[in-house]
Amino acid sequence: MKSAKNIGLLVVGMTSAIAITGAYIPQAQAVRVNLVQNGDFEADPLVNPDYDPTLPNPFITGWNNNSLIGTDIFANRLSNYPNPATNGLRSVELGYTPPGTLAYLSQNLATKKDNEYQLSFYLASVEEAPRLDNIFQVFVGGQKQLELTNLTLNPDSLLNFQKYTLNFVATSRVTELKFASHTGYDWLNLDDVSVYRVEDDNSQGSGNQAVPEPTTIGGIAIAGLLGSWLKRKKAASC
Repeated sequence: MKSAKNIGLLVVGMTSAIAITGAYIPQAQAVRVNLVQNGDFEADPLVNPDYDPTLPNPFITGWNNNSLIGTDIFANRLSNYPNPATNGLRSVELGYTPPGTLAYLSQNLATKKDNEYQLSFYLASVEEAPRLDNIFQVFVGGQKQLELTNLTLNPDSLLNFQKYTLNFVATSRVTELKFASHTGYDWLNLDDVSVYRVEDDNSQGSGNQAVPEPTTIGGIAIAGLLGSWLKRKKAASC
């Protein structure tokens, strides 16, 4: 009975100690939030029966699609050619526009002035020489950040989508993200657009590292310490 009481006191004592130290265990940081709505283009059906059941859907949730090239004909439309790196079903096809014209796909982001952000996206081309005539531009807050020209098809379908990353500093509470494109023959494909705030320590992944709850740590510690105590107790009594 005396031993049982001692064990009980030991457990209570260790529980109290762990509860106190547990208060100092840092909680998991908040998960990073992608500022881009529907950046993977998975929110909508490939075909919109209210538009034209024979054509891919140009109405893309969260995005402004300014790409009319004719009566109800859009250069930018959903596509079933996804980025194999992310196992999605959709991307956006950036199709033909007449010479000297550009199609636009844009979205306003909720940002904080003077904060740094990182934009990333995947882009693929299906054009090949000699049928090669394409332009792709990235604008952030009205300023051109990137221009790519005459991207070519990669014969390896698993590598055709290439990832691009750039950083920018917001100058207001609302920042426009805009993609401009022109293809003279075939099309480009855009997928998996994201904008995340860059943390002060530039550790982009730190926010995704989960920390075990204090109760879990406490349970593990109690089990380990109690096991060691019982082993020593048994050895002493032999």
